Amino acid sequence: MKSDLADFLARHKIRVEDSVVWGNLSLRITSYLGNEQPPLEYITSVRSLVFRDNSVLVVRNPDETHIIPGGRCEVGETLEETLRREVLKEAGWTIREISMLGFMHFHHLNPKPPGYKYPHPDFIQLIYTAQADQFMPEARRSGDYEIESDFHSVDAVKVFNLSSGQRLYLNAAKTKSGVCQVLSEKRSEVFQ
Repeated sequence: MKSDLADFLARHKIRVEDSVVWGNLSLRITSYLGNEQPPLEYITSVRSLVFRDNSVLVVRNPDETHIIPGGRCEVGETLEETLRREVLKEAGWTIREISMLGFMHFHHLNPKPPGYKYPHPDFIQLIYTAQADQFMPEARRSGDYEIESDFHSVDAVKVFNLSSGQRLYLNAAKTKSGVCQVLSEKRSEVFQ
């Protein structure tokens, strides 16, 4: 790991760790809370929990059901532009009241495969919260990897098979407007 990333991560408390296998890639995912932006060169994508009243947006793809839609940054885009584009493309929703909640650090556990064009061994995904604004179903990309999306009550989502990182962010999320407060019974543990 490069020293600038190591220094940045050392200033933040690890909240949860997961591991995942994507095809032939094994990764360790470490989730953090906070609003300090990591070094930009490591940020590959941005994601957000999207709330509408007391509901959260749930997205389903062929591999999983999750609550943090978003995706890869494109050249020339700001992080917020990426987030807006990705949520609109995946779910058909415009968003407002965007606020950084934390970030996930991904670390590859195996050597870089030949021809691998993505960052290796480390990359970051930023996690935000946002409020749903307008539904524009025609903006949703047909044939996209994300198959469907809909809002579900926070209580209903808590029984979904979510990663520990997604549970961390769901439990830590609180919208600016105060309309939706998603607080776990263990909130004090989350923020210690």
